[in-house]
Amino acid sequence: MGNKLTRWIDNKSHSVCLIISRIYYSHKERGQPVPIFKISFLVAARLFLVILCLFRFNKSFYLNYRNRTLYEFWMRLIGVNKFEIRELLPLTTNYRSFSLPVWDDPHVSIIVCAYNHIAYTYNCIQTVYHHTQNVSYEVLVVNDCSTDDTSEILASIKNLRVLNNETNIGFLRSCNKALRYAKGAYVCFLNNDVQVRPGWLYNLLVPFRTVEGTGLVGARLVYPYGLLQEAGGIVDYEGQPANFGRFSDPNHPYYIYLRETDYCSGACIVLPRADLETLHGFDEKFSPAYYEDTDLAFRVRYQLNKKVVYQPLAEVIHFEGVSSGKTPNGNNVKRYQSSNAALFLEKWGAVFRTFPSSNNLLVNARKWLRNRKTILVIEETLPTYDQDSGSRRMFELIKLFFRLNYEVIFLADSKFEQEPYRTVLINMGVWVLHRPAFKKSFDDELRLLAPMIDLAWICRPSMNRKYGKLIKRLGIAWINDTIDLHFLREERALRVVGGGKADEKKMLRAKQEELSLIRSADTAIAITPTEAGLLNEYGIKHISVIPNIHRLSETVIPGFHDRRGICFIGGYRHIPNIDAARWLVNDIMPLVWQKRPDINVYLLGSAPPPEILKLQSKNVFVPGYLDDVSPYFLSSKVFAAPLRFGAGMKGKIGQSFEYRLPVVTTNIGAEGMGLKVGKNYLLAETAPDFANAILALYENEALWVELAKGGAEALEPYLPDTVMHKLSDVLDSVQQMNRRAHCS
Repeated sequence: MGNKLTRWIDNKSHSVCLIISRIYYSHKERGQPVPIFKISFLVAARLFLVILCLFRFNKSFYLNYRNRTLYEFWMRLIGVNKFEIRELLPLTTNYRSFSLPVWDDPHVSIIVCAYNHIAYTYNCIQTVYHHTQNVSYEVLVVNDCSTDDTSEILASIKNLRVLNNETNIGFLRSCNKALRYAKGAYVCFLNNDVQVRPGWLYNLLVPFRTVEGTGLVGARLVYPYGLLQEAGGIVDYEGQPANFGRFSDPNHPYYIYLRETDYCSGACIVLPRADLETLHGFDEKFSPAYYEDTDLAFRVRYQLNKKVVYQPLAEVIHFEGVSSGKTPNGNNVKRYQSSNAALFLEKWGAVFRTFPSSNNLLVNARKWLRNRKTILVIEETLPTYDQDSGSRRMFELIKLFFRLNYEVIFLADSKFEQEPYRTVLINMGVWVLHRPAFKKSFDDELRLLAPMIDLAWICRPSMNRKYGKLIKRLGIAWINDTIDLHFLREERALRVVGGGKADEKKMLRAKQEELSLIRSADTAIAITPTEAGLLNEYGIKHISVIPNIHRLSETVIPGFHDRRGICFIGGYRHIPNIDAARWLVNDIMPLVWQKRPDINVYLLGSAPPPEILKLQSKNVFVPGYLDDVSPYFLSSKVFAAPLRFGAGMKGKIGQSFEYRLPVVTTNIGAEGMGLKVGKNYLLAETAPDFANAILALYENEALWVELAKGGAEALEPYLPDTVMHKLSDVLDSVQQMNRRAHCS
């Protein structure tokens, strides 16, 4: 009850503060008076929720109010500044000199145009210096005849390239001028009134590698008070532009995925320098500013036939209107907005007429996905592809979904944003959803997204139990991916390690539930023909087999004489792997060491518990999590997998075959892969048999070479292209069944 009440308070407080903040700042940005009466009831609700929070004795709540002025305290208390970004650099008059890094051949030229407001320009350059990693760059600042201390302060920053205009030529022409001096293969146009966040530039460059045909990439722009300014720009069928998501929660699911868009604000965009030179930079008809960025994006798409991409992982804080003003008047640059709007409409009118005739921002934001189906994947966590076999299979399936022209939404039913896995998926183009800490489930979001989703691929009994019925009610085709049959694994574990009647009853209840969930789905996925056959015996016919996916290593494979030691791998959150590692070290290896005491054992895998760490000795090594295990697979002579129970297809066997590493395993280990003893692997079921097989492989080069070759050949059914054809048939079949069900 306590947790439920806490979630309710946090959820309501978040929602109320978001509305208060949105109303307050949307009026402030437009130069309009804040409607005090309109938000007074919301403020009262916020204060009531604050009072409830006081009785929770949550230390983090009180920390939010420390070190604030009375005004800041009040604005936070009433919810206006709940989302403010506290890590920003304050405006300063104490300009310390610092040195930017230098590269002879910078990859990116960052162009900043400045007219006065040196405090903002200085902070902009400082954040570039502090938050730009893994990319070589140069910074060019065009000083457009500033009348403040801009010239002196810029001169104090070492290795900063400064171009001083003799006359004020405006933002657009200053950018084009700097382009002629840029050295980088890519050019980043960056407003001087921004502060960049960690990883901004690296992530802006990723789509040029991962999204074919990318021509322009823009950042996620956030206001300093924490609301979204823009998640890509939209132009509707009437030619009216809009900042998608303006004044919304920047972490709302709509705004945290990489996608094509109509344009991105010129406050932070990156393009190949060669393309900019082809286009001759910004069109100077839009000088001095406004609509030049929108026009540039349209020229990238319709003249160069390239994509304009919004990158949510590149976050930039934008103090909008510092240079140009927030509202047009007779003196500021903002006055050119209306005249340039007419010019833009005249230039691109024929294009607008091809857009969807809708005023729905979400429909317009997703117009470039019109020809793609959408698949929703639901898992307990993000795929930790370098830690366990099931995650690696899912990671490879996501790649195949993209190859089959699906958009992928991944719902991780966890409040933790696992890195680097979240970043990797987003950069692949996956729409990653995380359950907020104050929510128990994602039901509301799924109802919101349902019209966009064609298929739901739900993994494991736990997730099918939690979301399967809702998916079915929403009319989405439901695919139950068993990963492996959990009840089968538990049955085998009881036979091997034993258990009481209570354990047996628990297993039987879980078995009945798992089978019921499989029957309820439109289609179930088994990972091996063995498990598909078992489900057939239970009267379940709508079964397809989608196995693990493997890729043969393309590195140079060491031969027999260049390898040493024995390797095992497994995620140790999985009990069968703990049992196998202990059996290997405690029972099998002592028999091997009697004849070959020089042989070392490497127990690879994430999260080794104390009972595995205790196995370490002069011959046994437990390195723990490694982001790259390939050196061990390439240097070991034998892979031993003494699995006594488990279910599904064992990824560790296929992983060994990828590196032409001969395998000794049990029937459980080889299950479902169609392997032949003596051709693809050696079979052992007892400790003496394992020891003899390991020694035979260790000392018989001809046998070793035969099994290394046979293991690689055994992967043919599990290569990506082979599995992709099966997957395509399954997805097409499920959609056809779902359409027929709706028609009837």
